[in-house]
Amino acid sequence: MTTTTAASMREPRILGLFDHHGIVDRAAREAGRPHVPGPYRVDLLDELGFELKTLTPARGRLHRKVRDVVEHRSGVDVDMPLRAVTEAWRADAVFAMFERRAQFVSRLRRRGLRPYADRPFWAVTCWWAEELLHASERTRESIRRDIEGIDGLIVFSENQRSVFASIGVPESKVFPVDFGVDPDFYYPVPETKRRFQVFSAGVDRGRDFESLVAAARLVPEARFDIFTQPGRIAEPLPGNVTLHAPVDIMAHRENLRSADLVVVPTHDLAYPTGQSVLLEASACGACVAVTSTEAMDQYIDDGVTALAMPLHDPSGMAEVIRQAHHDPGLRARIGAAARQTVVDRYSFRRMWAEIGALITGSGASRDS
Repeated sequence: MTTTTAASMREPRILGLFDHHGIVDRAAREAGRPHVPGPYRVDLLDELGFELKTLTPARGRLHRKVRDVVEHRSGVDVDMPLRAVTEAWRADAVFAMFERRAQFVSRLRRRGLRPYADRPFWAVTCWWAEELLHASERTRESIRRDIEGIDGLIVFSENQRSVFASIGVPESKVFPVDFGVDPDFYYPVPETKRRFQVFSAGVDRGRDFESLVAAARLVPEARFDIFTQPGRIAEPLPGNVTLHAPVDIMAHRENLRSADLVVVPTHDLAYPTGQSVLLEASACGACVAVTSTEAMDQYIDDGVTALAMPLHDPSGMAEVIRQAHHDPGLRARIGAAARQTVVDRYSFRRMWAEIGALITGSGASRDS
């Protein structure tokens, strides 16, 4: 009879290096402390067959001051990895989110310094690929060296593999994973009163609101409501466009539910900018029109789960928006199909189950 050791029976332990507002460990949650979600719901790892250990960022005034001075002079984030050394000794794998949390650990590993050199080290990267497309050779080489110390890069679009290959990173080191949202939070409420005909929201640099406003001038019969930072869009605006300041997550969800059509206009970036709003709106059962780019196309089934709009083409965008605006049956079909696709493919639970399995080398995801 084979004896199974306690070590082989326990869950893989992942040390997570990322910013958060106080994720509590499993024991604290079981003792009744309130649940605190992490970025992109990374806290789900602890419910999916993995033990997640985290550190909070510096909190005390003196601690923050010393951290800021050291990190400003060194140019890398050193505080969290240094404070995490004890947990790193206990971990089966180390995971950083995002690039700035990965750099110092990578440099320690390249020098063979323990405990980080002895553990698998993975990182989510969102911006390196875009930076590589425009960076100087010196910056490209710096990124390449930092990637040398990372075992696996997790990205949210397939196209980034070729970008990293341009600096010699093997494709086998880059792992595209479908992004996700929480379909238990974002869900349809059919009786919600419709308040928006064409709704758009976003604060990141990837939004192409200029083309959207130009398209609105060509569809005067539709009202456009855009939620973004004040001053982001140049005025004067056409009379059918209203600007709003960003809102909190609860109001954002209600806005998505209240929209006939959600529009996600984007620039062409190496990463899939806009995928969060696309999937959140889809989970709410909304019809979404989104700019077709290489990074975003894996999230778009044109005419089935979304409507693809041409890049930087106000006239083409206006044509797509006008079609959807005048066809409620089309909007209803796409919204229903989009909701089901998010539930089946683009949930946070599925995303983190896949990432957890990659990080720990545990094979197939534990909970889909």
